[in-house]
Amino acid sequence: MRAVCCYDASKLSYKFKFGNTLATVFSNLSVYLAVAEEALADSHRQFNVARAPKPDAQPGYIIEYDPQQRSFKNSLIAIAFAGIYLEALLGVIGNASLGKELYNKLDRQTTYEEKLRLLGIADSQLLNNCKRFREARNDLIHEKSIDISFLNVSKIRMAQEEAEFAVALILEVRKKFEAAL
Repeated sequence: MRAVCCYDASKLSYKFKFGNTLATVFSNLSVYLAVAEEALADSHRQFNVARAPKPDAQPGYIIEYDPQQRSFKNSLIAIAFAGIYLEALLGVIGNASLGKELYNKLDRQTTYEEKLRLLGIADSQLLNNCKRFREARNDLIHEKSIDISFLNVSKIRMAQEEAEFAVALILEVRKKFEAAL
C-alpha cells in the first residue's frame, strides 16, 4: 500500500494517508532535513574557501589545509542528520502504514532498503543507493579503527561526496512518498 504524505505550513505536523486510514503526527522531520541541508551547504562553502586556482591558468587547484577540518565536520553532520531524517520518515510512515506494534518489531531487524520495500518502494536504483548510504552511515556512526597497513584505498570514502549523496538520497525518498499526492 502506498503512503500519501501532506505537510502543513507549520512543518510540525504531517498527515499520512494509507488507503482509507488518515494519521496526523507531530515530528521534527523538517528540522532534521534542514540541519542536513545546512550542514551540506556549509561543507561546500568551507571546501570552496580552501581552494584556489593554480597560478598561470594551470589545471587544478591549490588546496589550503584547514586545521579545524570544517568541511569534513559539516559533511559528517550532514550524513548523520540524513540518517536521522530517514529513520524518522520511515518511522512515521511505517507506524501509520504497518501499525505501531508491527513496525516497532521490524524496526531494529530490517535495513532501510527492506523498510522501503515494505512501504511499497520497489525502485532498484533507489534501494541500491539506500544500501550505499546505510553502509557509509554505519561506517561513520560505528567507526572501528584499523591498522593503516590493512587500509584498502578503493574503500576510502570522501566525506563531502558521501554527504552530497546522503542528502540527495533522502530528498529522493521523500519525493517517492510525496509523489502519490
